[in-house]
Amino acid sequence: MYKMILVDDSERVRNGLKMSMDWSKHQIEIVGEAEDGVEAMELIMDQKPDLIISDVLMPHMNGLELTEKALCIVPHAKVILLSGYDNFPYVQTAIRNGAFDYLLKPSTIEELFAIIEKAKQSLEQERSQVKDVVQLRQQLLHSIPVLKERYLRYLLSGQMSLLDIRNRCDYLDLSIGSHLFACLVVEIDDEDAVAQSARIRDKQLLLFAFRNIVEELLREQLYAEIVENYDNQLIVIVSRAEPMESKYYLELLQAIARKIKYYIQTYYKVSVSIGIGGIYDEPEWIPESSKQAVEAVQYRLYSGKESIVYIGDVTYQASVEHTVYPYDLEKRLCLALKIGDVHGAVGYARQFLRAIVDDFTPTPDHLRKICLQLVYALLRQLIEWDLSDGNIMEITALDEQIKKRKTIEQLEMWLLHYVNDLAHSIEKKMQQRHVSIVQKAISFMESQYAQDISLQDVADVVYLTPNYFANLFKERTNETVLNFLADIRINKAKQLLKQSDLKIFDISSQVGYTDAKYFGQVFRKRVGVTPLEYRKMQPN
Repeated sequence: MYKMILVDDSERVRNGLKMSMDWSKHQIEIVGEAEDGVEAMELIMDQKPDLIISDVLMPHMNGLELTEKALCIVPHAKVILLSGYDNFPYVQTAIRNGAFDYLLKPSTIEELFAIIEKAKQSLEQERSQVKDVVQLRQQLLHSIPVLKERYLRYLLSGQMSLLDIRNRCDYLDLSIGSHLFACLVVEIDDEDAVAQSARIRDKQLLLFAFRNIVEELLREQLYAEIVENYDNQLIVIVSRAEPMESKYYLELLQAIARKIKYYIQTYYKVSVSIGIGGIYDEPEWIPESSKQAVEAVQYRLYSGKESIVYIGDVTYQASVEHTVYPYDLEKRLCLALKIGDVHGAVGYARQFLRAIVDDFTPTPDHLRKICLQLVYALLRQLIEWDLSDGNIMEITALDEQIKKRKTIEQLEMWLLHYVNDLAHSIEKKMQQRHVSIVQKAISFMESQYAQDISLQDVADVVYLTPNYFANLFKERTNETVLNFLADIRINKAKQLLKQSDLKIFDISSQVGYTDAKYFGQVFRKRVGVTPLEYRKMQPN
């Protein structure tokens, strides 16, 4: 509905306008009437009308003054003036001062209504424009956090000039001061533990909760902006409005870091570590401080969980060139895996990691790469031994698995667990392979027992050396290869003795013995009687 007031010193005119039509059918409500401009102004201040129909000549305040003053209070209102020919110069001035339109007396109600309809259309258009502006403002307000996030990530990329930084900080109303710029990085120590025991197990919600704690602790002491990077770390950009000695500023940052760590542990039962980058005088050094903070928090690998590490306290670590890869331990580990020595394999893996850490103390990133190199070496051996199966499918995820281990203890536990599982998997596959080898050898002996075959012949069939095959066969069957072959031959001879009238010499030849006398000795030794006696014992 549109609110309208009528202003005229003639009650007859006002009543005539009111009674001329059913205004409500046209979405218009007459909210008041006045007989002069002064009375009308009180009504305007009270009702804030959309439409004002006013005479020009009235006592105390004419329509011209009323138009000017009314539009100061309700600038959106549409003023329609009713004027005689003698007053037309007044109307022209009023139009220039903002009146919407005029109507010369005498006129019909249809003419007045046509002007009112135009005024309504203008009001509707303006309302729509205002609505669009409000929506745009709301969209801008909603998008500002996203714009801030994008800008902060762009800032941390190091691709912005000092002027760009200043301009965008003002535009986005960022909390970045003018002195002592530094970055802190907050990172969860054990993501797997979070999934099991934290009060909030959704990582994104948890980081949002951390952000609230950090903002609360920093609000009264420092300017701070927080952004989450792509490694699920919170990067906190801090600065001050006033100068301060760097050493005292560092102490302040370390004290705040301790509080952040304490409150996160207390409220959310999550262990975090915090890295602190270098402190600089200009904001263009923020990207460098951020990189340093990310690097600093990695040294929790050596200092353990719940660490606060300042980049200035990180001592020189061995470079890639100065780290000697322990190939001898890698070979021993591979051999232990090959022979199924699970305990030995795990022990060599532990020695491997300790040799690197104790002798060279490489950077956390390089240590993880060395562990990845070892795992790749083990997987290459599996391929060579034709034992890879599904293990190779895991290779793309190994790097991520290793990166998730934030301390030496976590890294060692993961490596030993991985080697242990690998060793058991290899042991199981080797057992299956050995069973297959023995079965193949037995099948060969059962089909070729009539031939003059030796241990070498059977070993050749399964592509093993005679000694290795003999030991494997004895381990799996509790029999030597030759004894097992003799059993096959004697059992076949017993069948022939039962089921045929063949001579002993012929039977001996058919079961692989060229010397009938030797066949008789072997038969007697295994059966307890001679071949002839055995035949006589059978029922007719």
